[in-house]
Parts: sequence; C-alpha cells; structure tokens
Amino acid sequence: MLYIEAGKIIEKAQNKEGSIKSLVFKSGSQDVKQLFALVCKTLKYASILEQVMAVAGLLQQEKWLKGPVAMSMTYDLLLGKGLRCRGKFKRAMKRNTPSLEAALADMKKQAKVASVDDLLPKQIRDKVAMPRYVRVNTLKTTAEEAEDTFKADGYECVLSRQEADELMQDSDPTINSTQGIHHIKSLQPKQFMADMDLSEVFVFAPGTDLHDHNLFKKKQVLLQDKASCIPAKVLSPAPGSHVIDGCAAPGNKTSHLAAIMQNTGKIFAFDSAKGRYHSMCKLVPNAGVTNTTFYNQDFLETNPDDDELSSVEYILVDPSCSGTGMVARQDYLTDSGEGPSRERLKLLSRVQLKILNHALSFPRVKRVVYSTCSIHAEENGQVVKQALDENPQFELKRVLPPWGQLSTVNRSGNEDPEMKKIKSLCLRSLPDEHRTNGFFVALFEKKDATFGGEDGDEQEVRGQKRNLEDDEEKIEDEEEEIQDAPSPKKKKSKKKKHKKLSLEVASDNEGNDENNMVDPEDLVTSTQKKKKKVDLEKNPSEEDGSDHERTEVVSPSKHSKKKKKKNRQSLK
Repeated sequence: MLYIEAGKIIEKAQNKEGSIKSLVFKSGSQDVKQLFALVCKTLKYASILEQVMAVAGLLQQEKWLKGPVAMSMTYDLLLGKGLRCRGKFKRAMKRNTPSLEAALADMKKQAKVASVDDLLPKQIRDKVAMPRYVRVNTLKTTAEEAEDTFKADGYECVLSRQEADELMQDSDPTINSTQGIHHIKSLQPKQFMADMDLSEVFVFAPGTDLHDHNLFKKKQVLLQDKASCIPAKVLSPAPGSHVIDGCAAPGNKTSHLAAIMQNTGKIFAFDSAKGRYHSMCKLVPNAGVTNTTFYNQDFLETNPDDDELSSVEYILVDPSCSGTGMVARQDYLTDSGEGPSRERLKLLSRVQLKILNHALSFPRVKRVVYSTCSIHAEENGQVVKQALDENPQFELKRVLPPWGQLSTVNRSGNEDPEMKKIKSLCLRSLPDEHRTNGFFVALFEKKDATFGGEDGDEQEVRGQKRNLEDDEEKIEDEEEEIQDAPSPKKKKSKKKKHKKLSLEVASDNEGNDENNMVDPEDLVTSTQKKKKKVDLEKNPSEEDGSDHERTEVVSPSKHSKKKKKKNRQSLK
C-alpha cells in the first residue's frame, strides 16, 4: 500500500539511512513519482502533522498504526488530495477526522495565521523557488531553433536569444548579469527567456515541467541547472583538444564539453562509483556524444605520464563536496539546519585539494577548472589558495563577472590580500541572490601556456589532425586485438591483458546533472518508462531511450597507477 511504502521511507530518511531520492528508487514501488511526491510533502509538513496527531490522540486511539504511516495519511486527509486507501486504514482515519481537523484549526488560531504554510519552520518556509534551466544540446539543434519551438508550443519569450546577445555585446557584463537575474525573478508561468551569461541556456518560470516536451524527449535540450553549465563553458576546450572530466558522472558536464568541442578530439571521463558510472555511459551517448571514453576509475589513480593522457591540455574537476549550495535536492526536509561540521569540511577540503593538485600535475595541461556546489570557504577559496601555493606555475584567470562576495578575512581577523585577489577572479553564486544553485568556480591557467589565438580555421585543422591521430590509434588497437586473438580451436587465455568486448548499451534519457545538481522531478519521471532489454546495471531511475550506442569495454584500465581491474567504455 502507498502509505506503508511512504512510512518506511519517511522513517529511513529521518534516521539518515539515505537520501529521499535514493530511498524511493530502491523501494521497488510501481509508481515512484506518486510515492516521491507523497514522501516529500509529508516531510515538508512533518512538524505540523506530528503536533496535530499528538493533540488529536491519533496514535493513542489507533495503537496498531505506525507513526510515519499515520503521518502520511494525515497529510493526504488534511492537506493533500484525500485518502487513497481502503479497509481498516480508511476506517481508522475517518473515525479520527473530526479531532484531526479541530487540532489543525486550533493551531492556526493560536498562531493567528490563515495558511498552514505560515506554520512551517523558517528554513522550509523561506526556501527559494528555483527557475527551470534548460541547456540547448548544440550537437542536435541550435538555440534559435529551440526558441522557435518553445514559442510555437505556447511559451512566451520575454527575452530572445538575439536580444540577449545584443545586450551582452553592448553593455557592461556585470550589469548584464544583474539585469538577467532581475528578469529571472519576474518570470511568470508559461514564460521563458535567454540566459544573459550562457548563450545555450534558456530559463523558465519555477515549476515548469518539460519532461513530456518533444525537445527533451529527443535530447535536443537537457534539464540542467545553470550552476552545472558554467564549469564546461569556463573551461572552453578548443575543438580537437584532449580533455579530462575528472569527476564526470552523471555526465551532463561531459556532454556539454563534447558540444563545445563539436564532438571532435577526445574526452576521458572518470568516475569511481559503479552505479553513477553506468548511468553516465548511457546518458552521454543519448545526447549524441561520440568523442568520449568512460572509465570506472578514481581520477586520483590515473597516471599523468600515461601515453594517452599525457596529451591532455584541459581538465575539469568537480569533486564531491558538502552540497550546501544545492536547493533542488529534497534532503533539506530532514536536515537539522546546522550544516556540515568543521571536521567534515576539513576532510572534504583535503580530498578536494588532492584532486585539484593531481589535475595540475599533468605535463601538458594548460587550463584547469575547479568547481563545487558548496558555499563554504573551506571547500572553495581556501582550496584554491593552497593549490596556488603548491603549484606556482599556475595562476588564476577571471571567471565571468564576479557575482558573489567571498570572505577576504583570515582566521586572525585580518584582511588577506591573496583571498582578496581570489575574490575578484573566481565566481560564487548564492541561491537567494542569483536564482541558481549555490556554486563556486575557479579557472587555473599555466603561466607559460599559449592558446595560439586560434581562429575557426586553425581550430578545425587542429581538430582534423587530432582526429586523424585518434583514428590511427584505433586501427593500431584493432591490429593488436587481431594479433592477440586466439585460434578458434584454442581456449581463451585468462592472462590476456587487453580483452575487448562489444555490447549494445541502452541509452539513458535522463537530462540532469546528478553530480550534485540533479532535480528530483527529473529523476522521478524517468522511472515511469519501460526499461530496455539490455542493461549494464538495474537502475529504476533510468528511462528507456530510442537509440543504442556501440560501446567498447576494456579491462583492466591502462591508465591506473595500481594494478587494479577497471572498466573503460569508448564511444565510436
């Protein structure tokens, strides 16, 4: 029954046994969208519902009822769509309806409020309503074509892509960002606008649901928060480049990089989490990406001097963080409001610094972007400062107009000149002010690096040269495979170093950034689709896709410093 399922998840979420999203997906429910909505709504009003139930004596009258189950039914009875149960559960709630209604009415009367929402705790009541950001997938369409399609479907465009581009060229960029934020805050239902900072991003009013829109189904647009779009745009690798996405899953930043590179060159995408890795292997190909190789491997285990990786010039690292900038997630419903401890922030920052230093150690790298979805200085400015101290061959470059204010005061209370400089060059967003998830982005460039001022023709020639080299490598790999292949009459050797296997991999239709930036609505919708017959790993959050990608699996990974078996998948 729905309420029993909801009760189990509510209890586990309150006990911090997992995120609401993961608990719902692991429940095996036939309708996760309905279950997710009920759990989130019940937890949102939990403090009110618990008090109402206590005053009405519900659990004393119905001793067989479990608290979380009763709370979810009380939500539906008083605040939701009405009870959705039969038998003894419905009879019990009907018996107690008068006392429950009276208890709620008395609460509002004592607090002198007319709305139940006015009884909510401040951290829930004041939660920012985030707009819906949409990134146009330029591997499949253009911003202009997407804009025309949305207008044809009844959406009003209050600021077109052409108008936004003209403003971006003619005005001060800081003023543009301020004006853009003002427009975003004033968006009404069925309205959308072009983003003032990112040319491939559109912004819709909060609550806009585009899961059933044809552009989303075809992956011509991706539902990706603006905060998740900025790192790849800041890195801006030239077409034909070799690029590493060091903490890649679920893959929206990877597909964004591929679009910027026009599907040329090579992207090496690393993620050590098996489930997230498999999701990435499906999501990215479904976006039309063909230049990416996936590794189920910790980026820290890669060897910068590896023959293939030593040619990498651009690296994006978006390591695990406290996630305190995320407002799209629903876990705030069970948070105490105290935030992560200093000990946890120190632990996270040590790992983050290690990952950033590793990225800066690659011999030919000339540009590295470091980003987090945290609002804490320990994970942001302080990590950047330490990395600069330990890597004097790199310097910071400006990241778009400086939006947020970074603290420039050190622990002794004095102004820190280095932090003041970091403040002026890095980008920090705060949800209340900028209407996007809270995030931080820093751009490192090697001091002696030359980008050559390549124009379009030079980039195209460079990309063709790199692609030719890549094709030659693929031919060499195939020749080695033929040479190493056993005779049909012989058994396969277990000691073979490079065992290649081709298989069909179902494409994932999920369009959001899960590293840190996944919107629960997007994850919920995908579970209502049928799964494909061929799947790397059972995952109830994955949608069925219309295309299959041919994928190469190689084990073990040749990039690992240690002799551990790794998975690698290449898009051909």
